[in-house]
Amino acid sequence: MQVRRLFAGSNGANGFHSFFQYIIGEDARRVYLLKGGPGTGKSRLMKDVASALQAEGLALELFFCSSDSHSLDAFACPELGVAVMDATSPHAQEPELPGCRDELIALGDFWDGEKLAQDRDEIAAVGRVKARHFASAFRYFAAALALEENLAARAAGGRREISGELTAILEQIQSAERNGCPVGRARHLFASALTPEGYVSEIASLSAGMHTYVLTGPPGSGQSEYLELMLRHGELAGLNVEVFHYPLQPERLLHLLFPELNLAVLTATELEPLHSVQGERICCGLERESTPDARDRQLFRELVDLGVGELRQAQHAHAAVEELYAAAMDFGAVEQLRERLKAEILAYKNRS
Repeated sequence: MQVRRLFAGSNGANGFHSFFQYIIGEDARRVYLLKGGPGTGKSRLMKDVASALQAEGLALELFFCSSDSHSLDAFACPELGVAVMDATSPHAQEPELPGCRDELIALGDFWDGEKLAQDRDEIAAVGRVKARHFASAFRYFAAALALEENLAARAAGGRREISGELTAILEQIQSAERNGCPVGRARHLFASALTPEGYVSEIASLSAGMHTYVLTGPPGSGQSEYLELMLRHGELAGLNVEVFHYPLQPERLLHLLFPELNLAVLTATELEPLHSVQGERICCGLERESTPDARDRQLFRELVDLGVGELRQAQHAHAAVEELYAAAMDFGAVEQLRERLKAEILAYKNRS
């Protein structure tokens, strides 16, 4: 029995970034898309259904919310080919195969619209406060990224030669090539996220037991480029690769897992130094001790902390809106829905 903890979205320098399309593959048997406002019980419903599946001995993937790392955004049960996800903003999802695979579930069917209408002005006002805090957080994260780019620019000329270590990893990937197989599938997600609780990472548990390499060095030492190269080789070898992105700048690769090879290649960063992760460390560049670098690293940490503080304020505003919606909900009906979903999903155990 295994439970994997991940993120399908994260806050960053350019706002919220979603990889929800990678929660489950195109061959999924059933995908439930939950629609409804804050406080309507989406996360609680998913946690209860996931617990029921876990009690049956099924392996699960739990996707946590970057706006509240204790709350669920989605879960998937790969063995049954089923996923349940919060399909509302900022990670809105619409059914691609309505009825035959995807089912929309409207929790708005269980609220008292008249009561919510009475609270409309307050809901709108708190929503504006929440939006301001998110916008402020994103500006702080953008400023932090600019400081990181300063560090990268200074370190670019100090890369170490790691062709030997890189070749050793690529040879492992190439030796597993499956002749005649189609190009492998890359699955893009986050193993970590910037949340109101700080920078939360699950990569240590996701890579536990794997043969692990850790790329070290300051920004600008080429780590993401090396990961891009490994990813291309893995895909051409027909391997499936789990690709984890850098929350602050999602265009950048942070970690790769090759499950078929039991191989992990991770990146140590200022936010995630990976001191407790056991593995072979590959130094891609030496840290500089200059005054400008020390100043920029300090400012970087302060800006990230300020952004996290703004996320925390946005979370407080969100909680106020949740209370208003929860007061208008018929949670007895939600409980009946929860029991129906449990029965429907568990029924897939008996289907070929």
